[in-house]
Amino acid sequence: MRRMLDIRQRTKLRRVLYAKPTIIAVAILVALLLHPVWGMYKKSRDAIARRDKAETELSSLTAREIELDLDIARLSTPGGVEAEIRERFMVAKEGEKVMIIAEPDAEKAHTVTVPDDSSSFLNNVADMFGFSGE
Repeated sequence: MRRMLDIRQRTKLRRVLYAKPTIIAVAILVALLLHPVWGMYKKSRDAIARRDKAETELSSLTAREIELDLDIARLSTPGGVEAEIRERFMVAKEGEKVMIIAEPDAEKAHTVTVPDDSSSFLNNVADMFGFSGE
């Protein structure tokens, strides 16, 4: 008798669980729980992107700091200061001569094309018909 009661209870429980209102209620509950989870996922992706951007910026700033430290060390010596002044302001010491070599302007350069003498009228006709000798 006890076993029969278990089967009836299980059958009743299955009817309640598989009923349309129960399935709809579970679907609504899942949708309500998925909404905040999706929001957290989007926030997580944004945070990861911002972190990657910050790490990239940090590495470029670190490289710039190293470059500036090297420039400071170079400019701390008299030779470094002199080299920087010569480079920036094109200055020469007394008694030195400076030669400036200018690149030719592309606009002023002229090009000349020379016709190829090896092609004759007969070679052109032969090429047209696919009888090229080359």
